[in-house]
Amino acid sequence: MLDEIGTGGNATVWRAYDKQLNRTVALKRLLKRSWGQDTSHLAAFQEAEKNAQMSHTNIVDVHDVFEVDGEALIVMEYVDGASLERLLRDHALRAEVLPLDTAVAILRDILEGVDFAHTNNICHRDLSPANILLTSGGTAKVSDFGIAKVVNPKADLHPGSAVQSQAGTGTANYMSPEQARGEPADFASDLFMTGILGYLLLTGRHPFSHPSGLFTVPEILRKDDYNPETPKAPASLSTAQQRLFREYSAIIMRLLQRERAGRFASAREAIDAIESVTPTLECPECGERVPDHHLFCGFCRANLAVAESRDEQKQVGGLETPDALVESGYQLSLLKKWDAAIQRYKRAIELDPRHKKALRNLAFALNSVGRYEDALSVLDTGLAMSALLSEHRATMLYVRSQANQNLRRYEAAYSDIQKALELKPRSPKLLYARAKLQEFRGNFEEAKSDARDVVKRIPDHTGALRLLDQYES
Repeated sequence: MLDEIGTGGNATVWRAYDKQLNRTVALKRLLKRSWGQDTSHLAAFQEAEKNAQMSHTNIVDVHDVFEVDGEALIVMEYVDGASLERLLRDHALRAEVLPLDTAVAILRDILEGVDFAHTNNICHRDLSPANILLTSGGTAKVSDFGIAKVVNPKADLHPGSAVQSQAGTGTANYMSPEQARGEPADFASDLFMTGILGYLLLTGRHPFSHPSGLFTVPEILRKDDYNPETPKAPASLSTAQQRLFREYSAIIMRLLQRERAGRFASAREAIDAIESVTPTLECPECGERVPDHHLFCGFCRANLAVAESRDEQKQVGGLETPDALVESGYQLSLLKKWDAAIQRYKRAIELDPRHKKALRNLAFALNSVGRYEDALSVLDTGLAMSALLSEHRATMLYVRSQANQNLRRYEAAYSDIQKALELKPRSPKLLYARAKLQEFRGNFEEAKSDARDVVKRIPDHTGALRLLDQYES
């Protein structure tokens, strides 16, 4: 045991060193007074049982549990950063809020951890800033499943169904309204608690802290007629960032709906909502789409600094260049303004008929509005060009596969993906696309094999994990 990390109501946590496996760990020592008369060792084993079902980037791992002289100890992954509570408090003392991209990245990480727990039939029931740990690299990890409930899948429970367990669980200032009323928690309750965290991340303020200071948070949570104010974008943000802020605020306010039915149906649905409004850029090395504030690609680890000039609108002789038109079309596509984006891409192709990115992006936009045959015609033109780099050819084949798949030409789609994989055999995107096509073709074992390969490269790839659960359950 090296040094004490912190002490809570039920345990003390130490930084410790595992001599056998040569690694630093966190050692959680449960306080005897929290056990009660007949549960002297159950708390540790119950928490370990819950965590043993979950190995995920955004969940703190539990390695072992044991007893020494009648005391229960849990050996956990050591997270080398501060808690979310510490981060928020530090910023509050300086009257600062987190940068928008940092706040959303942490919220996204929390939702990923919650989604994985729910997928494994575990309801956390105590999501608070103290229970979110941050690595030195900024990755958020959900911890402390001490009062989590393992849901019996045979009970036909699903997201939104009540978890029949003791009521009133959780931390008073971070409960859902139903928990504050003494009702059982459920998966939707976890989403509400995540919404409180999201509001804090975005604004630095608790959504249910009454401005008068005359009411406690639990009191406000129990008042059905009190709803938090929608966060307002700071004037210091750029116009584009203010638009994003409003989009993210709407997602958080939906998580904070008092009625369960008004919240997202699942954490995955909330993640999809975040993804739908988050600007992305294309990695120049592997072609995968990543959030535009990332410094490195999450797929191939390439440095994305080369993309920093993507917003510059270059002018030549008073006319926009094809590159600028393509970038403008891409920004329009992020807003789902497909017709305007298509016109930008077509104009870029008029100026440079061999502009590979314009051809590919035009085909993608045509796919998005259901003009699959037109997309195939554009892609055939692009793929017929000589001296086409393998990266460009692979991405065009991928988009052509999508068009063929939408036309239910599964064999043609499969042939395109096979050719693309010959060029980029390690691409998770292409492997997952082939897995889905194998599923459509009825080749379920091949689909599982591809899904396993995807998970080897991206352990928390939701689509691949869902496919494996579907066919291995």
